[in-house]
Amino acid sequence: MKANMYAMAMAVTSDAVEIVATDSTGRLFRWDRVRETLLAGPVPLVPHTIWSMVLTPDDREVVTASSDGTVGRWDRPTGLSVAAPIAAHEGPVLALARTRDGNEIVSASQDGTVRRWERSTGAPLGEPLRGHTGTVQAVAVTPDDEEIVSGGVDGTVRRWDRTSGTPIGGPLLGHSGPVQAFSAGSAGRRFASGGIDGTVRRWDRDTGRQAGGPLVTGSPVRSLVLTGDGEVIAGCADGTLHRWDANGQLVGAVLQAHGDVIWAMATTPDESELITAGWDTIILRWERITGVPLRPARTETRIESVPRMELQGSTPF
Repeated sequence: MKANMYAMAMAVTSDAVEIVATDSTGRLFRWDRVRETLLAGPVPLVPHTIWSMVLTPDDREVVTASSDGTVGRWDRPTGLSVAAPIAAHEGPVLALARTRDGNEIVSASQDGTVRRWERSTGAPLGEPLRGHTGTVQAVAVTPDDEEIVSGGVDGTVRRWDRTSGTPIGGPLLGHSGPVQAFSAGSAGRRFASGGIDGTVRRWDRDTGRQAGGPLVTGSPVRSLVLTGDGEVIAGCADGTLHRWDANGQLVGAVLQAHGDVIWAMATTPDESELITAGWDTIILRWERITGVPLRPARTETRIESVPRMELQGSTPF
């Protein structure tokens, strides 16, 4: 569908009814997933780039990470603020993750730290997690909520005990440049990282080592999905979409899915459908197993043109 927005982050509600996205100008959009019709938006949230966004498990709240260093909470149906913004970091907040119950938010920033927050009160939990040299661009919480995993411009992947905040082992080395994307998956003991070096690395939590060789895309990886059955899906800066099975074998042909960087991807809760958002201002739906594009049940929705674009901090295209 033609979205006419530069999507930075995207999610699907737990009932698979809605696609929710935020953009480079600080706005919120909601669509009916199947019909691809606009339900709400553009709703201005902040006058800044929203780099990342997560939904709470009950889908009531949208939690955002902004270039002004704040983490915000918004009522999904109305777009109204539900609490004062959290002054989270001393630089742009570039990535967010949450625990399964949604009570804890984890943020990563250009200031080089990863931080934990109690969502309902905005209170910090423990001390900032320090270890990366420079900007932290990607963060995830493992499905069992035991670990926080982060990736930075220093090319390292780091693991932290979520409760205590202590590092787990040393930095994981493999990427030859900044780590830009992460997925902790929906199950299992692996997670995946994507880098500006055009590779995806799979990591085994039990051994602390790479699981197999690098998966090569040839273009910087900007978005990443690791499914419960072990499939790795990478969205790249050149608009291509790459898929590998659990054994690292390429699934199907590389797809020229978008005409520009694929900044955000999401799946439906059952992982049967993949949704991609490109900077060609188009959002596409795919049958994940076959890679076949899906069509709307009715007609496409058009939205007003983007009036402006604000980007601060790292912009690793």
